Amino acid sequence: MMKNILVVVGAGNKNGNTNLLCDSFIQGAKDANHHVTKINLDGRIMGCRGCGACQINGGSCVIQDDMQEYYPMFAKADIIVLVSPLYFWSISGRLKSWIDRLYAISIIDEYPYRETMLLMTAGSDDFYAFEQAVSFYRFFTRALGWKDRGMVLAGGCRSEKEKYVPQSYIQEAYQLGKNL
Repeated sequence: MMKNILVVVGAGNKNGNTNLLCDSFIQGAKDANHHVTKINLDGRIMGCRGCGACQINGGSCVIQDDMQEYYPMFAKADIIVLVSPLYFWSISGRLKSWIDRLYAISIIDEYPYRETMLLMTAGSDDFYAFEQAVSFYRFFTRALGWKDRGMVLAGGCRSEKEKYVPQSYIQEAYQLGKNL
């Protein structure tokens, strides 16, 4: 059955390692006949103000920025794929702001059900590198009542000359998309 997949990329470099990994996932999902929409969070998304206005005015956030175009995309999605480089042992600030702003679509702290995945890259290949990011991901997806469908945590993505993601992670991301 075809799924609508929203891929949310919190990387600052559209031509970097994180997008290389992400695009492999997308190719796998498309090869499995899923509909994929990819957004790069390279525009203007302000952080949540915590004002609560969205909860009293029908889920409409008072902050007028690029999130206004992303809310309808979220509404159509069956699966949300969160994609980020590892920045200071966590997800990027861009992606975190996007997640925080989802509060506007909640109704009394209840969120629409979604399946979700996490794709990340890091220069480090230490076993603990992704620990904090994965802990946050697992906590918030569980709190929102979402179902984790898998992760690709690509460590060792560094090269002196060009973008580089180990081929094993490129293939793992492709298979994750293909096997949906």
